[in-house]
Parts: sequence; C-alpha cells; structure tokens
Amino acid sequence: MIDTTPYSKIRITLKYLRYYLSSKGKHGVHSPLVYQFITQVLNSNEGSKYPLAEYERKRLQSDTTLIDFVDFGKSGKTYEKKINTIAKSSLKSKKYAQLLRRIAQHFQLNKILELGTSLGITTAYLAYDQSVNITTLEGSERVAQEAEKVWKNLRLSQIQCIKGGFEKTLSHVSQQSFDLIYLDGNHRYEPTLAYFDVLKKNSHKKTVFIFDDIHYSESMEEAWRQIKQQADVTITIDLFFIGIVWIDNSLSKEDFVLRY
Repeated sequence: MIDTTPYSKIRITLKYLRYYLSSKGKHGVHSPLVYQFITQVLNSNEGSKYPLAEYERKRLQSDTTLIDFVDFGKSGKTYEKKINTIAKSSLKSKKYAQLLRRIAQHFQLNKILELGTSLGITTAYLAYDQSVNITTLEGSERVAQEAEKVWKNLRLSQIQCIKGGFEKTLSHVSQQSFDLIYLDGNHRYEPTLAYFDVLKKNSHKKTVFIFDDIHYSESMEEAWRQIKQQADVTITIDLFFIGIVWIDNSLSKEDFVLRY
C-alpha cells in the first residue's frame, strides 16, 4: 500500500534541493511549446500582479474566526479551524498564484475547472479577464462561503462554486469541456488518478491539466509517475510544487523538469 503520509519539512526541503539541482532552464529544450513556456511564462511577471487579491490574502491571514473545515483532500475529517490557519496552510503562494494566472493568460484558457477552491485566492488569480468563466468545486461548504466573500470583494462575477464532495459534484460538469483543469482538491494516489481519468472526457486537444503538490507524499509522487506514463499523455512539466500535463497527440511525448 502506498504511504499517503505527507513528507516532513526536512524531507521536502531535501527533495526540493535535488529537484533544483537537476532541473533545467531554456538551454537544451527543443520543444517549441516548452521553450516558449519558459521564456514567456516562467521567466516573466507580465500581467500577473494582482495587489487586490493579495490584500484579500492578508485579510484572510489575519481573520481568527472559527469555522467548520472538512478536509476532503487529505484526512477526510471535519475540524474546527480558524480562517487564518486555513489561509496559512492551504492557500497557494503569491509566486505560484501569479504563475497560474500567466499560464491561463498565455495559452488563452478561458473556460476553467478547478477542483479544490479553498478560500478562493487562486481562483481569483485565474479569473484574469471578464471573458474567463470558472467553475470551481469545494467540498467544505463553510470554506466555500469565505471564498465567495473574496470574489465579491474583488467584484468577480464569472466564478461559479459548486459545493459538496467531488464524487457528487463532478456530475454537474460532466457535459462540459474545459481549457484548463486544475486539480488541487485531493492529495492521494487513487483519487488523483481517478479524477484525471474522468476529467479527460471534459478536455479537448489543447486542454492544459495542472496537478498540485505532486511531491507532497509518496502517494502523490506515485500518482505523478503513473500520469506521465499514460499513453495519451504527451508533454509533462515538473515544477516541483505543481505538475503540468498536455494530452495533445500532435506533440511528442517528453518529460521536463524545469527550474522555477
């Protein structure tokens, strides 16, 4: 059985050092798509700054209100947690929130599905333009309510949040196709692979899949290995904290570990 226990901070640090030393920049990259990704997305900050979203992040990080928190993605248990505790442990960092925004902008990904809303900061970053429509699924209803406050404060009206466990809410999007599918709602081997298998039906040739926390545990690393080996997966990019996947059969099958 694959261990689902999160790696310790020391082990994560050691793994990150190994990743950093083995990762590549643009030199030696022959894929036009990946070369452009490095030069125009990874190595750029253009258009990704969002100070109002960072103001909301700070507000959440100082909010000591106790709420019920259902941890569907890791333990499955219900806890009573302070909002600032959830914010400090669950929100994607500013660096990666900005990167996700640049990815969506660069590839013009206008229809987005997010599994795992959390407090809605990353969702807000993905809403880079009024033409973008986002459907986001969140298991914990009380957490989703806080995310909706964030979007209201930021005047983002193009986000639809569907509340409840993914085994139920995924049926709400079964007939839709998305340009970007971001999986950040479960950090275990079997659900990650199962959701990927299901969500391929919601994709098209140019859909970009992004997996969060691919080095979070032995379980997630094995899931990432299995994803890379699937026959219909072509280009994969390991940025340590996220993994990016294309299933475009016009691309050669290649795996990249890029420094970020």
